[in-house]
Amino acid sequence: MEGFDPAINYGPNDAGISAITIILGIIGLIAISWIFGKIYGQVANLFENKNNKGS
Repeated sequence: MEGFDPAINYGPNDAGISAITIILGIIGLIAISWIFGKIYGQVANLFENKNNKGS
């Protein structure tokens, strides 16, 4: 009889990771990236407006 190898006998669902968790994680990453892009755009516009007023 062979020994028990958890890497073979357990899948991702056995670790408590379901498809919905993976989907929500991907959507969360996209949302965080989008929010960061919006914040960066606002900060870039702020600096651009300050440079235009100063010159």
